[in-house]
Amino acid sequence: MELVAAAEATGGSWTWAQTAALIVPCIALVGAFLTYVLNQGAARRERRARTFAEALTAVEEYLEMPYRIRRRPDSSAGVRQQLTDEVSGLLARMAFHQAWLQIEASAVAGPYSTLVAAARAESGAQMSLAWQQQPITTDSGMNLGTAYSRERSNAARAVCIEVMRRRL
Repeated sequence: MELVAAAEATGGSWTWAQTAALIVPCIALVGAFLTYVLNQGAARRERRARTFAEALTAVEEYLEMPYRIRRRPDSSAGVRQQLTDEVSGLLARMAFHQAWLQIEASAVAGPYSTLVAAARAESGAQMSLAWQQQPITTDSGMNLGTAYSRERSNAARAVCIEVMRRRL
């Protein structure tokens, strides 16, 4: 009603002030919408990056298990139970991330599954060997001297990370 009254007061002609009064709120709405869209995109990328990092961390922790087993303080039932519980927890976390990636980022799910399979193959065999070794009882024994091979896992991780980068 105010616009109609203003138009009648000026003899029916439209003024620049009236045009500005319409354009300014429209520009503000477009600006607010663009800000919202950009913020949502940034939040989505951050959430996806965090998901990817957590998935990679689970695999890395699994790859470290042969070292944890090899460096166990003793062969008591409690230590064996703790370490096997950790392995089981890591397997569950990796399975969770595989399923989550199939839902959230299907292009990443395949390379991540390949990474998990490589890690399980390499680290699983290494864990078996580590369990056969005597527990380490000295400080100097903590330096194992040679690293466990991660060739397949490292190659699969590089492919997976590249796909993850493209999906951010």
